[in-house]
Amino acid sequence: PERRAHIRGALGPEDRAAVLAGASAYVATSALSAWPWRAMEAMALSVQVVAVDSGVHRDVISEGGTLVALEELSDAVTDAVGAGARRLSVMAGDRARAFSWASSAERVWSLHADL
Repeated sequence: PERRAHIRGALGPEDRAAVLAGASAYVATSALSAWPWRAMEAMALSVQVVAVDSGVHRDVISEGGTLVALEELSDAVTDAVGAGARRLSVMAGDRARAFSWASSAERVWSLHADL
């Protein structure tokens, strides 16, 4: 596999999906995001996510990716594209399914049934 990082600027939805689908990993370095949309898009495509540990990343990415302190980011990315690649990809896809429309609707119906 190619051993380099590609830093992309703003991409339209189709180009973004194509780039993410071909990625070995998605690296989220900002802890300031209100909602990590790009990380969610990557997980929905079973692309593993390595993210700087933050409250929003903990809540959304949870077990679907690797959360690390900024100074540990390089080692985590190395693992994500190496030994841990397959396991992390499966976990990312599983976690993303928790945010699907079907899963969300099921939780809402369950809440209404309990009322």
